Amino acid sequence: MGFLSPFLQRFSDAKVAPFRWPSKKKEVSPSVSMYFADPLADLIDDDESFSGRPIQQLSPSLYVCGRQAVVIRHTNRDEVRILREGKFERIFLLIDDDLDCLGDTDGLPADYRARLMKYREGPFRQLREMVTDVVAPSERILRSYRRQRTLRLEPAQCHKVNGLEHHNDPAKLDIVFAGTRAHIFDFEHVASAFADVLRRHSNVRLTTFLKGHVPEELKRLPNAVHLQPMGWQQYRRFVDANKYHIAVAPALPTPFNHARSISKLHDHAALGAAGIYTSQAPFDQIVSHGRTGLLLSNTPAEWRDTLSDLVGNPGKVLAVAQGGQMLSQTLGSMSRVRKFWKDELGL
Repeated sequence: MGFLSPFLQRFSDAKVAPFRWPSKKKEVSPSVSMYFADPLADLIDDDESFSGRPIQQLSPSLYVCGRQAVVIRHTNRDEVRILREGKFERIFLLIDDDLDCLGDTDGLPADYRARLMKYREGPFRQLREMVTDVVAPSERILRSYRRQRTLRLEPAQCHKVNGLEHHNDPAKLDIVFAGTRAHIFDFEHVASAFADVLRRHSNVRLTTFLKGHVPEELKRLPNAVHLQPMGWQQYRRFVDANKYHIAVAPALPTPFNHARSISKLHDHAALGAAGIYTSQAPFDQIVSHGRTGLLLSNTPAEWRDTLSDLVGNPGKVLAVAQGGQMLSQTLGSMSRVRKFWKDELGL
């Protein structure tokens, strides 16, 4: 870490040094986009030389504004060192995972859980000692940070939300599961319902991003397409170029899932799809069943029957998709997230 020393020394000056990580490492994550970088894009210095904009990006997840720092979701040892030696007056942590509820019943793949636990017991433990303000989309997450000032913030809709013209063709029905492998057990729980619907209706097609991790029931069905997982920027291009009729987000009843954000609502709206969710937090708190989305139990039979009903009811699918887009635009207001940070950072 010695190459950081000249820059760290300058953090004690009146202005924080505009240190940059190599540009190829500056691709932001979904959380960075939704909660910070997109709403504040014109205020962030993204050049290789200091441009005078009030916010500097020091790494993919670390931003500095005067004597304030914002860490988004994850950090590493070098970033922890910058924060420790930077003499910041305030350090904001934006976190959208409940790291305190990890365990054998969290519904996560073992390797994914292991990575999160390693992070929690490593750099995150040090970061937590320095943080003054915690920002999260869920009260469940914020409860774990009683020593810090806590603020709730929902993610912004940072996709383009295009029209719904694809609903004009009632001859086909495209369904998408836009979850990553971190959601594999949620999807597996109701996978048999999708397999039944696909076998019965040749005009229905399912798309997932689970190539290599597809539930057994769906592996050899001709009307199921399983794409490779995508990085965030590639996924954003995909969402902009592809439209679906229905988007699904089943979720097991685990504390980890109950603390998730509503970001899938924004994905589904941008895809032009009617959203179907498990009837539990966070979606049972925001979705009006039958109007802005559909809320189902975790019973595979209910998912099968609901999907089968929608196959023959394109008008209902369109109406729910329209309602979901309106809800996403309301809850995901970019100006709301922008105002939150401008107020907090004094801009």
